[in-house]
Amino acid sequence: MIKRTLIVVFFFTATQSLLANSNSFFLNKESNNSASLILAKADSMVLDNPYMTVMQNMAVCTAAHTVNFGTRVIAALGALSVKTSKGIITLQRGQVAVFLENETYQLPEGLYFEIAFKKNHPALSVPEQWVEPLKNTTVYEDEQFRIFEERLLPKDVRELHSHAQRLVVRLNKVQLTDPRFSKEVKEGTGIQVPNTVKFAEPIVHAVKNLSDIPLFNIVIEFKVPHTSN
Repeated sequence: MIKRTLIVVFFFTATQSLLANSNSFFLNKESNNSASLILAKADSMVLDNPYMTVMQNMAVCTAAHTVNFGTRVIAALGALSVKTSKGIITLQRGQVAVFLENETYQLPEGLYFEIAFKKNHPALSVPEQWVEPLKNTTVYEDEQFRIFEERLLPKDVRELHSHAQRLVVRLNKVQLTDPRFSKEVKEGTGIQVPNTVKFAEPIVHAVKNLSDIPLFNIVIEFKVPHTSN
């Protein structure tokens, strides 16, 4: 009887130890997976300011009504197919898909930026005057912002024009300058690095494309009150 009791106690103790080790293993694995996901998201964040968050090749605002975020934009850096609440959307490099706050999409696979607009952001700044930029093509517009293809042929000039606060998605490597001030342009200055983004403040300027290939950017620009000159 004593021998049988000892065997049962030993078996129970061994089982509890095995369960504890198994739970520890799976908890550690889950913790490591969560930590890896957090690190991946952190590594994928290329811009975060009071107005928006931009992720590269990672999406964190795919659900509808994501806390503190409203409209989101996917800007494709390559061929992309996105499953969404609106159906499957196919994009090519330089194309965009806009998702309102109540719309959803699955995590895309491929090369892209996810731009998520923050709610309750600070008041927008405005340029000192407004001159509408020419030679661009608007591909989306609502009350909050507009998206346009910013294009300029080699050696061409975009005359004096204005911009509000905006995100620039750079697609081609070109060299730009403001021809009003730059008589001699230093090598390596004004370079647009492909597959990068820049949040730019309001400006009134002119632009010349010094390169032998066209300028091609996607510009997501906040809309501000203004009177066109």
